[in-house]
Amino acid sequence: MARIDANKLIARYNDAKTTRNRHENDWRMASAYCLPRHYNAWQTEGPANFGGSSTAATRRIAYDSTGVLALPKYVAILERIATPHSMRWHGLAASNKDLMKLGRVRGFFDELQDLVFKMRYAPRANFRQSITEVYGSLGVYGTGPNYLGQRTPNSLSKAQSFLYKACPLRDIFILLNDEGEVDTVFRRFWLNVRQFQQKFPDIALPPCMAVKIKNGATASDMDFFEFVHAVHPRTDHDPEAIDMRRHPIVGSYACVADQAYIGGEQGYRSMPYQVPRTFTEAGDPYGFSPAMQALPALGTASAVKKTTLRQGQKAADPVLLTHDDGVLNGSLDLRPGAANPGGVSKEGKKLIQTLDSGNFQISDKLLEDERRDINDSFFVTLFQILMETPEMTATEVVERSAEKSALLSPTMGRIQSEQLGPQIEREIDLLQEMGLLADGPNSPGLQMPPELIEAKGDFEIIYTSPMSKAMYAEEVSGFMRTVETSLNVAQAAQDPSHLDHFDFDTAIPEIAYYQAVPQRWMNDDKKKKAIADKRAQQQQQSELLKNSANIAGAMKSAKDMQEGTPK
Repeated sequence: MARIDANKLIARYNDAKTTRNRHENDWRMASAYCLPRHYNAWQTEGPANFGGSSTAATRRIAYDSTGVLALPKYVAILERIATPHSMRWHGLAASNKDLMKLGRVRGFFDELQDLVFKMRYAPRANFRQSITEVYGSLGVYGTGPNYLGQRTPNSLSKAQSFLYKACPLRDIFILLNDEGEVDTVFRRFWLNVRQFQQKFPDIALPPCMAVKIKNGATASDMDFFEFVHAVHPRTDHDPEAIDMRRHPIVGSYACVADQAYIGGEQGYRSMPYQVPRTFTEAGDPYGFSPAMQALPALGTASAVKKTTLRQGQKAADPVLLTHDDGVLNGSLDLRPGAANPGGVSKEGKKLIQTLDSGNFQISDKLLEDERRDINDSFFVTLFQILMETPEMTATEVVERSAEKSALLSPTMGRIQSEQLGPQIEREIDLLQEMGLLADGPNSPGLQMPPELIEAKGDFEIIYTSPMSKAMYAEEVSGFMRTVETSLNVAQAAQDPSHLDHFDFDTAIPEIAYYQAVPQRWMNDDKKKKAIADKRAQQQQQSELLKNSANIAGAMKSAKDMQEGTPK
């Protein structure tokens, strides 16, 4: 089946733009309160203009900076709980648990995991910057699109690497399949003639551009034209084909003005765009962000702050009330040290007084309430609990962690299912395309064990980030509460057998793992056995000393009896 007509593709693109229109006003307001440099871009057509006059425009809207300050904290929280750069936040394993008992299978997944992390955190891969921008987009707009592909080797670096690139939501339009998954992505971009020739050096200028340089005229760098990169499933996918049909995902570039394709088809083994979302509603392609949920509080905080500023100005430079007796003539000299004759009566009573500027405490209380609601939406207050109450016991800390886990679990689940899972699968596909992961027994790259080949390479992702481990906080909390109760019973009854119900040798290492205790801080089986043997030897020596003392006393008593002097 040939690819669809370009005009039909552009029609679908326009439908996707129409579907997104109802969200754009909320996104514009959310950016004004939380990401002001994006505000101007939502106001204009053409190439995105971030920054510039946006700050001046948002001054008329956002007077309070709580949203601006909460967003970086939200980004840091998501990075900390999902993709902390200081640790291996996921592992890989065969779906068949029996295969993981084989040393060569475990070794293969260890090598594959090392290779994925090496390519992901390569200097030019841009992962950390990209994922930070994705989390920021999730916080403001509820949708954080990004692109994952191969970086083209150039004069700066000839090494192979991944390319992570966060995409501005302003230029991304998505459609869902019948199962509610994002299966079609349109990425809009704008090029002038010079940029088009750099991006597509072997392709003739489209008609809308060619007319600009007709008769030898020079095209201006200020004349931009709209293009779209459309990526969607292939309807005639054939994994056995030797042409582009072997790829399940197809991509095409098109010129919007001419409704014509630019170049040929592109084939992808997996979707190059990941589009994670926060909260969603059935049937709506786009997510709802913490900023959108906090819009009432953001607006109220801004209005209260504006009123408070005006109130403060009046308090610092108050309105004056004067007696209309024709003496002052409505004129006052407010300079330091100035004299105003007639400002007091002959009895010494003040004829000039200040107008009360209002009650600041009410404004402060209103502003405090709204700021707390905003910080709650961005999980800021959730992570302030441990810092504000450092005197908590270990059990209380576990209880707090369990609460955090319950509140963050929906967000974490969406990130794993719509961002990290598809990303990791895409990374492994890219390793095969780049020749770093063998396609078969005679192919170059990391070789898959025969047992795993027989299982068709089926694998699963094991998340090991702090948040993933914190999902077991309920189990840890329940165990610690039960142990504490049993210990109290044992002490009251003077019967330690009440602690015999617990397998501490199994529980403590697992609790340490869930609490993110570094493995190097824990003793391995060999060290634990050495400690146990030493303890047993010390107990044996103690028993021998005790027994030898008793034996010596008994021998002395027997000797005394033999000598006729019993003691």
